Formats: sequence, C-alpha cells, structure tokens
Amino acid sequence: MIRAEHLTKRFGHVTALDSVSVGIGEGVTLILGPNGGGKSTFLNLCAGTYRPTAGTVRVFGGDPWADERVRAKFGVSFDPPALPRHRTGREWLEFLAEIRGGSISGIVEAFSLGGFLDRRISTYSAGMAKRLSIASAFVGTPELVLLDEPLANLDFDAIPEIAGLLRHFASEGISMVVVSHIWKPFVEFADRAVVIAGGKVKLDGSVEEVVSALNLI
Repeated sequence: MIRAEHLTKRFGHVTALDSVSVGIGEGVTLILGPNGGGKSTFLNLCAGTYRPTAGTVRVFGGDPWADERVRAKFGVSFDPPALPRHRTGREWLEFLAEIRGGSISGIVEAFSLGGFLDRRISTYSAGMAKRLSIASAFVGTPELVLLDEPLANLDFDAIPEIAGLLRHFASEGISMVVVSHIWKPFVEFADRAVVIAGGKVKLDGSVEEVVSALNLI
C-alpha cells in the first residue's frame, strides 16, 4: 500500500527523514520512536502534506503529493488536529462525505460526537477536537487510514474506548498506519511495528519482535 524509496525530507539545515526505504502492506502498522525522530514527518509525506526533498513515496502506486485520486483513497488524522475552526463538526463531516461518499450517521454514533457536533470547532476541548479528527479520517470507508498520535489529548477513560474502535475498524479490513507514543493498546491487534529514530528506520518486524527488542515488555 505504501512504498518509500530513499525517502528524505529536510527543513532548512535539519534532516528530519534520511533516505528511508520501507514498504507497508495491508493491516495495522504501528510506527514507534522518540520525539523528533521522524515518525510524523514520514506520515505527512505519505499523506501528501509534505513534498519529499529526495527519494519517493508511493501510496496505492501513486504520488500522494501530486495525485488527488490517491489522496481520495485514504483518510488522515493529524496531531494536532487539522480542522476548520469556524465550521461546526457536522459541517466538516458532511463536507468530507460529499467528497468521499457515504453517510456520517454511523461515524457520529461510533465516536459519540452527538453532544457537540453542532458547535463550532473553535469551542472544542482538545479531547473533542481529537475525537472529531479521528472520526473524520474514517468518513467514506477509506482503504487506508493514517493516524498521528490518535490517543493523545484524550481523557483517561476515552483511551480504551477509541483504541477499541480502532480495533473494530481493523477487524473490518481497514488498514492503518498509526504513529503513537501510547503503544500498549495497539499491541493486541497491530500486525507490524516500525521504529524510526534519527530520521532512519531502526527496527522493522512483528509487534512482538519490535517491542521485545526495545525491552518494552
């Protein structure tokens, strides 16, 4: 689904991603690593938000930076959430549904958005904005969902709820690439883990292999 070849991204004199070559197939792939290691940069390159400085990234065989048809096949939740602050949550989801097709009713119910959906997004708490951002990534039943820190800024009780929802979507065949410092909720259902640190891939294997190698268990 994703193929990166010598993928490099520089911001001025800072090299955030340094000649990364990796392939990501169907299923749930967990991206781990330290702050500033290049995880979110990699996700943004896959989403077409950033243009590579060198090398290539292909999603479904196309260029996510240049090809709108490629971007229409996947959903993205950024951290911090990228949402139109002066729209209501309902307006935002309905806008996405017009582009991608499908109904928002199931998404609204699944993510328990009804209590604040008709408020302007500028009035949302960090947790509300995160919940809406993740929900928006699943509008239209995408083939792939890219999630940057999906459990950040959630209330303690909401973490297992959202993790359970993501597990449910995975069981329905939606592939995901998940960047997360809160990795434990994903261990039971992620298929693979990739560690990116210092702008390079340091480890790549099953979740059990990678977590064991990092002495996280």
